[in-house]
Amino acid sequence: MFSSASQSNRSNVPSYVRMRAEVRGKFQRAGRDTKLVDVFETGGLRLRLPNARDGCEAVVLNTAGGLAGGDEARLSFVVGRGARVRLTTQSAEKIYRADGAATVVKTDIDVGDGASVVWMPQETILFDGSHLNRALAVEMASGASFIAAEMTVFGRVARGEKLSCNSFHDRWRIRRGGTLLFAEDTRLDGGISEILQKAAIGDGACAIATLICVASNSEECLQSVRAILDETAIDGGASAWNGMLVARLASRTPLHLRKTVGDILQCLSRAPMPTVWSI
Repeated sequence: MFSSASQSNRSNVPSYVRMRAEVRGKFQRAGRDTKLVDVFETGGLRLRLPNARDGCEAVVLNTAGGLAGGDEARLSFVVGRGARVRLTTQSAEKIYRADGAATVVKTDIDVGDGASVVWMPQETILFDGSHLNRALAVEMASGASFIAAEMTVFGRVARGEKLSCNSFHDRWRIRRGGTLLFAEDTRLDGGISEILQKAAIGDGACAIATLICVASNSEECLQSVRAILDETAIDGGASAWNGMLVARLASRTPLHLRKTVGDILQCLSRAPMPTVWSI
């Protein structure tokens, strides 16, 4: 999905007020459990491990409360052999108006042999005038499994906000055993709300989501995922091939999208949703 819009490279905001935040976490298996064995935090990002009901659960916190133009957030996780972890965020991430420079969010995940990772951040909400460059890069061992879901909401729906001058670039790269398995770039520029009104693009949607499951049983889950989509009022579809399952969703109601994404994640991971999703 492509359009075009001009964007100024000039900014009136001094560089010293830009956020440069990073969090790195390393997980290893310890007996039947998974433990966080190393962590690095700087800027406004923090990594916390609540007492999860099912396995190791790591929650990323942005103490700044949102991201503005020129801010950079970098997340990096290494999950060792046989470890199992679910990675999520404390709340929805807000992307505020940009004054020239874009907001950058980069996530890198390394999944060891026999390890299992679920990347399930809560939704990202774009404010009018925001510019977001987001990237997800995953390196998987041949025997690893990986599930990811990213939700994006275009505008503050409750106040009827429309995105009239924005840019959104979302880049996914997933490699398994050193071989590129999944590559995708989504780009929307300009009046995104107007673009999404077009039947061939969003058909009036204001929220979208992409889910991917790379696991030995991913293709076996296809019918279950399609059954969930059949029970919802949102637009969506799912396909499975080459050891992975991909689902794409679009909705005029972010709350309905969020619920459906949660249902699919529980189906694929066979685990309850993190507690922070219900707070």
